[in-house]
Formats: sequence, C-alpha cells, structure tokens
Amino acid sequence: MRSVWPQLEALLPKVSKPIQYVGGELGAVVKDWDAAVVRWALMYPDAYEVGLPNQGVQILYEVLNERADVLAERTYAVWPDLEKLMREHGVPQFTVDAHRPVRAFDLFGVSFATELGYTNLLTALDLAGIPLASAERDDTHPVVVAGGHAAFNPEPIADFIDAAVLGDGEEAVLEITDIVRAWKRDGSPGGRDELLLRLARTESVYVPRFYDVDYLPDGRIQRVVPNRPDVPFRVHKRTTMDLDAWPYPKKPLVPLAETVHERYAVEIFRGCTRGCRFCQAGMITRPVRERSITTVGQMVKEGLEFSGFTEVGLLSLSSADHSEIGDICSGLAERYEGTNVSLSLPSTRVDAFNITLAEELSRNGRRTGLTFAPEGGSERIRKVINKMVTEEDLSCAACPPRPTRTWCRSPGSPTR
Repeated sequence: MRSVWPQLEALLPKVSKPIQYVGGELGAVVKDWDAAVVRWALMYPDAYEVGLPNQGVQILYEVLNERADVLAERTYAVWPDLEKLMREHGVPQFTVDAHRPVRAFDLFGVSFATELGYTNLLTALDLAGIPLASAERDDTHPVVVAGGHAAFNPEPIADFIDAAVLGDGEEAVLEITDIVRAWKRDGSPGGRDELLLRLARTESVYVPRFYDVDYLPDGRIQRVVPNRPDVPFRVHKRTTMDLDAWPYPKKPLVPLAETVHERYAVEIFRGCTRGCRFCQAGMITRPVRERSITTVGQMVKEGLEFSGFTEVGLLSLSSADHSEIGDICSGLAERYEGTNVSLSLPSTRVDAFNITLAEELSRNGRRTGLTFAPEGGSERIRKVINKMVTEEDLSCAACPPRPTRTWCRSPGSPTR
C-alpha cells in the first residue's frame, strides 16, 4: 500500500498548521500493511486539535492495535485550505499515521460525539473517493461503521453508513474484527452483502439496508422492521460492564500541535444515576459502572510515566459522584505532592463537591481545573428538568463554609 505522503508533503507549506497532518506522535502506531489481516481507519470527524484528545478514538485505536494481525490508523477532518488543495491535486483522504488512503482500508470507523460531525463525514467520504450513498458502494470500498453518542439514533445518517454500533465500542470493535477476519479467511463469500449480514446477525450491529423505517406525519419514527427474515428484529446496545478489564488508554497519544486538551484522562466511571431529563449521555450510558480506586491509580501512574503529561483529568458525566472520589483524590494528591502534576475534575455537580475535595486537588499548590454549572436559571426550572440543585447548594459551592464569614447565607441555613 503506497503512502500519499510525497504528494501531501508538497502541499503542507501552503496551509495553516501543517503539523497537524504529519503524524508521528508519541503513542502512535505504524504497522506493516501486508502483515495485517483486518485494517481499520478510525475517524473523529473534526479537526486534529479537537479529535486527537478524544478518549473514545484513542481507546479503540489502542485496543485494535494490540492485536497482532489487526492494523488501525487515524484520520481527522482537514481544514478548508488543505481540502481545496487536495481536490486540486488529487490527494485523497489519508490517515495521519502512515498517510495511507482511507479508501484502501477494510473498515472506516467514525465516532460521532455530536451531530455536527455528520457533514464532516460526508466531506471525508467524498475526499476518499467513497460513494456517499451506502447503496452505491461495492466490494472495493470499506465498510463505514458509525459509533458514539450521536450515532445512538443512526437514522439521520442511515443512507451514508453501512452499519452502526449502539453503546460501548471496546468489545464491539473486536467482535466486528473477528467477523471480518473470518469472512476474508473464507474467501469473502457473498461479497459485501454477506459481510453486512454477518454483522447484523450479531444483534448488536444495526445495518440500515436490512431494515425499513416508517414515519408518522410529523416526522417521528413509527416503526423499524427487518426487510428480510434472517435479520434480528431488535438491535441491542453494547455495554462494557467491567471497566477494570479495559484500562485504556495505556499509552495515550501526545500531540505535536496544540489541542483542546493536553492531559492524561482517566474515565473513573461510565453512566450516571441522576436522570436529568435533557441529558442524552446520561440515558444511553446506563447503568453506572465504576473503575476501582486501584485501577485508577495504576492507570494514572503508567499513563503519566509514558506520556509526560503534567495534568490528570478524572473524567465522567459527574466525577464527584464516584463512590470513592474522596479516596481517589486524596491518594493521587498524596502520591504527586511536591511534583508538577495537577488533578482536575472537568465535570462536577455543585451538590457533590465539598471543601475537602478542593483542598486535595490543590494540595501541591498548582492551579487545577474545576467545572461547575448552575444547572438552571431558577430552582423551579431545575426541578422541572430533574436537576435537584438548590440555591443553598449553589451558594455553598461558590462560598465554602468559613468560620468568620457572614455574607453567604441561605434562608434557614447556619451562618457561613
């Protein structure tokens, strides 16, 4: 498989931030094309600076590349200046690892965090020379697999994807890989249609071509039914229950260019118990699954040693809700006291935060990150959307208790 690097390199002096297309980051993997049986191109459909820190793609990238006969490379959306030059000079959508054309891979996996990535997928398909409509693709084109929160309802992009994975991807990508490997080993019987049928029969991969969708007059979906008898009626959500068995990323990607997040991120738990009425992520990631304090500590130790990052982000939908969050923070703060490592809780509810957590996060004297949200403009609105946060919770989060202060009081509360 020939690299497009010679053609691409000549274009880079003419674009802004050319470093984002070069690859070669610490943690990146380049494998022998001919030694791999199954080849994945993984895409976060946004610019490099947004896509590289994405936890989901990094996890899948590492999980797949740990298999000896599997190859996974990354691709991101290119900026308009490079897109224009690529079209003028016939350079296709490429991976940043070995600059191989995306069209040459067996599978093209796209992780959608938001619906804004839909159009970037179409641009990438067009640049890659892959037909936009899945019905127009043949055996020479990769199977386009969508995943992520914005693919949980895949109908808006059903005409453009070949398959969708609902829910967690760690185990799903390995199952898909095994199916593709077996199909290729058998001589690719039945072509693309047979491969998609094998994926659909798992009952955990939605293949739009095998289902008919009826709509109500107002545009809502009325029903989704199989259009052939050997396809399951229901597609199940994938749920990785034991997070301790999947301590990824072990070797995080360290960017060459500036990115939106430059830290070692550990997902301390997945799911949420809060049940906020508007929260898509909280609903589709249920049930709550926690990583143990031992696994979190080991991941932080190995991740920092490998990457050299100086910030650790403890990630989840509401990090302070972890049952052992106090012990996790105090343990990490004690381990890294006197170093230049800082801890951050990027997603914290005001009613779960306390002064003890704040003191642990700032123990080594470095500034750290905390993200709070008022949740709603009034207590009535917060109750309507199931955000059970009171005015007192907001006041106490902003002004923690101090023995001599009297200016932060809520009705019925003791003097602050």
